[in-house]
Amino acid sequence: MNGRERLTVAEQPSSSSAGQAEAGAPVEEEQPSPSPSPTMQPRTYRGVGDKVVKVGETEHVLLATLTHQGSANFIVHPLDPGGAEQVSIVNEIGAYQGTVIVNEDNGKVLRGFTIKADGAWTLTLKPITMARQWTGSRISGRGDDVLLLSPASSGLSTVKADHSGSSNFIVHSYTEEMQNGLINEIGSYRGEVLLPDGTLLVTIHADGRWAFTRS
Repeated sequence: MNGRERLTVAEQPSSSSAGQAEAGAPVEEEQPSPSPSPTMQPRTYRGVGDKVVKVGETEHVLLATLTHQGSANFIVHPLDPGGAEQVSIVNEIGAYQGTVIVNEDNGKVLRGFTIKADGAWTLTLKPITMARQWTGSRISGRGDDVLLLSPASSGLSTVKADHSGSSNFIVHSYTEEMQNGLINEIGSYRGEVLLPDGTLLVTIHADGRWAFTRS
């Protein structure tokens, strides 16, 4: 994420209820915009097995919350307007529940998703402003998640991290200007890392419980 316009989180979205759509149902088109849409309402798509989900064309950075109830591969790729697959946002085996970011790179345009699954799944798209708020010093969770720092980090800040899983534990931070890799380990982890000045978002890829304490 290199451009300042791609991660503006000052405005909050409307609190009205989320819309829902079946995976195969037509959706309203949205005009591309280089900045996030703080008034976008969450939209949920549901299906069973392999599907191609079409969404309104957008350059917005979005949150995607996904679930899967199957026992085999669950792989989700964003699609550009020409149908080309981008890097997968989820690639797991079996049941899954988590939140990830979509369309984080400048110049990317989202038009849909390919979903490989053997069970029932849901995909909910939301504005980045609806990420889980990290307002205090400590926060904990399980599995993939996206945290919105409030306020953004300032000066010399650190994060103590714990992870109790057995697979990948990958943590990235995002400022308005850049992405930084903070942790990339396998299995249990305990340590302390620097949190870049101006960090607005933190993304977590994990299979177990995790906890962060910043100071």
